Amino acid sequence: MTNCPRFAKTTRPNAKGRVALTALSVCTAAILSMIFLASLSDVTLAQRSTPRRQPRPATVPSIDYSKFSHSTEKHKQACNTCHKVPTRNWQKVGDFPDVADYPDHDACVACHRRQFFRGARPPICTVCHTKVSPRDDARLTFRNPAAMRQFSIEFPHDKHQDVIAKLRPPVGPLRRVEFRAASLTFRAHPQDDKTKTYNNCVICHASGGRNQQAPAGGWIDSFVPDAATFKAAPTSHASCFNCHWTSQPPVNNRCEGCHKLTTTYRAIASPARISMKFRHAREQHVAECTTCHINITKASSLRGLKPDVPITSCTECHNKDGLRLDVSKELQSVDKNSGFICIYCHTSDVGRRDPPASHYVIAGREPIKRSGIK
Repeated sequence: MTNCPRFAKTTRPNAKGRVALTALSVCTAAILSMIFLASLSDVTLAQRSTPRRQPRPATVPSIDYSKFSHSTEKHKQACNTCHKVPTRNWQKVGDFPDVADYPDHDACVACHRRQFFRGARPPICTVCHTKVSPRDDARLTFRNPAAMRQFSIEFPHDKHQDVIAKLRPPVGPLRRVEFRAASLTFRAHPQDDKTKTYNNCVICHASGGRNQQAPAGGWIDSFVPDAATFKAAPTSHASCFNCHWTSQPPVNNRCEGCHKLTTTYRAIASPARISMKFRHAREQHVAECTTCHINITKASSLRGLKPDVPITSCTECHNKDGLRLDVSKELQSVDKNSGFICIYCHTSDVGRRDPPASHYVIAGREPIKRSGIK
């Protein structure tokens, strides 16, 4: 029992030391917490005082106002919103009311006043004008032949076959087309009772009055077809507005009845031909059009329509015993020389190919390839 007090005396200071250490630890932790909170407050304050970087807005592509597209959403309004029918200049360019010029300025300023008055030479003016100047109002040809085409044409060919019309003889440089109401009649010279009369396609499809524009790269073999080679018309509303002006729909202010917005494309300068040397105007070729163009009459649309003529349509005149054997003679020339170019109907780009099997059929022979000729 005498040892207990001594033990107590020795342990009391240790307990006080532990309490002191614990208090010191608590104070140290408090000080560190205060320092951390102070630094955190400084960081928060710095973040608040420093503005955040705003994300850059997406770059909006600049609009090229020198190019006009009907595909623009705001340009898909009714056609007569901008195009007036007829235009004021129609009497200068044709013999019937038509759209023969670009829309007037008010059609542009209504939406594009800012672009219209931008600088001394606004780019938007170059859509129609050859020269941007307040003293020069000359415009590009309508339609601009260098511009990409934006519309295709929906034409129900079958519905127009029974249209009744009479084609008057040419008066001056222009032909006038008039429609009647029973069956279609054509007289080249109505005064001559002996003239052949056909229920055919010439009411709309007439030989052109001028030579065709040369394709890119020029004419093959320098062979330039004359104006009578192709049926160049119609090229405008001339054959349409006789019926579709105000009576038969689609009428003159309902352009969308025929013109359908499509992917832009480049118009061809001249018709594509397999037999380039064929002339419609040759006396022996003046006949009922469907004598040769046998698939045209059942076509309901211009899309996919091919006026190709089968070789059998040529046989009666150009490969008949006792008359002419033009096809057989050229095939015999190929037999003798694999490099022979058929030139009676074709230019060299077509004439150097293997003659198709159909040519050998009308000649009563088995088809062969040039590569098999020794």
